[in-house]
Amino acid sequence: MRKLLLLLVIFSVFNAVHALSSDAIEIFISHGNSVSISTIGKVLRLNMTSGTVVYDNLNRVVQVGDISVTYDELSRVVQIGNISIKYDQSSRVINIGNISIAYDFSNRVIKIGDAVITYDSLSRIINITGKTPDNMRFATVPGQT
Repeated sequence: MRKLLLLLVIFSVFNAVHALSSDAIEIFISHGNSVSISTIGKVLRLNMTSGTVVYDNLNRVVQVGDISVTYDELSRVVQIGNISIKYDQSSRVINIGNISIAYDFSNRVIKIGDAVITYDSLSRIINITGKTPDNMRFATVPGQT
């Protein structure tokens, strides 16, 4: 019984870490350009239609077109243009501008603004009810557990 319980705890921890590393929120910033950040504040992807990208000496994106990107001492994105990003004590993104982000017990994103995200028992998205705000959308790698 103890071995089974231990396996379940290990599986839960793996899923929690995986959810943080694979989920992202894409923020549309200007002229079709967007920045995708992980739920722990790392820039995962730049989606560019035009403009120049500038990096700092730590190889972090600090400019996308005419939009600046600012980081805190933990290298988490805290500002993209005029959009501020806030974190909880677990370093999870909880606000992008005035939009709230919520998580479940497995650290999966379950709410972005009015959009509610539901998962099946394998942590695959099965439904999004409502709509994410016009300037952002949720991104994940489907079927990854």
